[in-house]
Amino acid sequence: MRKPTLKTCRRTFQIFIALAFIFIPVLNRSRYSFVYGNFLSFQAFGVPFADPLAVLQLTVKNWYFTLDTFIGALLPLILAFTLGTVFCSWICPYGLLPEWAQKVNRKFVARSPREGMSGRKGFPYKIVIFSLGFSVFFLFSTTPILNQLSTAAWYSRFFQYYFGQDVVSLCGLFLISLLCFECVLGKRFWCRYICPQSVLLVLVKLLNRKRLKVVFAKQDCICNSGYERCKMACTLGLNPKTEDNVLETECNNCGDCVVSCQKMGKALSFELPFAGIPFPHLKIQVSVLFKFLVVAVFSGILFFGIVRWIFHRKLKRMATRFSLRRELFSRVND
Repeated sequence: MRKPTLKTCRRTFQIFIALAFIFIPVLNRSRYSFVYGNFLSFQAFGVPFADPLAVLQLTVKNWYFTLDTFIGALLPLILAFTLGTVFCSWICPYGLLPEWAQKVNRKFVARSPREGMSGRKGFPYKIVIFSLGFSVFFLFSTTPILNQLSTAAWYSRFFQYYFGQDVVSLCGLFLISLLCFECVLGKRFWCRYICPQSVLLVLVKLLNRKRLKVVFAKQDCICNSGYERCKMACTLGLNPKTEDNVLETECNNCGDCVVSCQKMGKALSFELPFAGIPFPHLKIQVSVLFKFLVVAVFSGILFFGIVRWIFHRKLKRMATRFSLRRELFSRVND
């Protein structure tokens, strides 16, 4: 039996996450509450997850945060520090939809797979939007403005409102309009130039030079000039063979270029985090990378679940002692 490629594993995981946030509101309506929430705030079996950008805005504005919000924001940041912006390519449900929209564009609109694609750097535009939104929120608003630009939150909220409150949210109409725009343009415009949720993830991953990343071995490349499979496979319009800093901020480690390069010399490969040793064989890539991701996620959930349980237990004991002392003190005074 043929083993699945990295792209197949990624697509399966994306579809699983997208379907999960459709069925979670259905389970919550049936009074199953072991998992609940959306992409701004989510809990699974008592372990919190939160959008780091949302937590940052509220913390800076109010100068206050709870243990749950701290742990919830820390988990995706640790993931970005170790594996790069895999949230965008493996987890975000909206990231799946523009990829399908781009396929529609390439089939019915663009004359060639690369037509309309540009390698222009999009991160500076995200920084401008991030700075403006954060400044307006800090100075004039009490509602986190940048949260309103989270397409992942719109996706999950639409099904929350529909199945939980029998309300059809306008965010669904906006998502459909945005996808129609993506079908016509075919550039993944929102993900590349607007999405502010990815800014913190990119900044955190840049702190770790030994994170998971795509590396290029020039001596192994056998592609013909003008026909680079890796460049055509990249949904962000990047050239994986470039040696400048564009990939540092733009690449989300989806691995499509690595898969496309397997029959063209295997010049592209993933470099494991903290190892510095590239592994060029696809079988090793799929097994090692996927197992590492699963082990890292579940180990993080287990660790922070234990920390949260211990911390809450101590707080409960302290509160009980305080209430007993207060009651004793009041009785003595009486």
